[in-house]
Amino acid sequence: MTTKKQQTRDKILSQAWQLFEQQSYAETTTRQIASSAGVAAGTVFSHFPTKFDLLKAGVERQVDMVIAEAAASDEQQLPGERLLHYARYLYGYYLRHREFSREIFKEVIWHQEQLNPQIEEFKQRLFETQEGYDETRAQVMMELYFMTLIMGLNEPESDTELLLQTMLATLQNKLQCVSVLAEPSCR
Repeated sequence: MTTKKQQTRDKILSQAWQLFEQQSYAETTTRQIASSAGVAAGTVFSHFPTKFDLLKAGVERQVDMVIAEAAASDEQQLPGERLLHYARYLYGYYLRHREFSREIFKEVIWHQEQLNPQIEEFKQRLFETQEGYDETRAQVMMELYFMTLIMGLNEPESDTELLLQTMLATLQNKLQCVSVLAEPSCR
């Protein structure tokens, strides 16, 4: 059963996310969020100490929903294949919300330590079908994932599906290069 406190938190978060998408994170004030949620400004701060905490919680919620959707059809065994599978869903989400995603990453890049628990959980997910977890390999895979995502978000291409295919091919190529290391065609 959801408590009244949890319902209020969810309402604040939903309204904040809606305002962030409509008018941008930078242009949204906590006063607007409170008004939209039908609560006092102090209530917003009792649930989320800063506006960035609202953004972080919203990102986590959205990413968790996308990952859950991808997990429902995940039959991949190898970590690289699993990353490509999840990237298809995640890149698709970010590309469908390109301008907002750019804005999110502008804010999050300076606070990425706050997202480390979610990133660590995702890295573990990639290796859950393997006997051992390789932290170095997992970290390199995540760096390739994020580099490809940022490059893709900066592309002027308007066809989301075409850009998604290009990003996935780029990520796949990078993953292959890492596994081969010295392959000249990967330079």
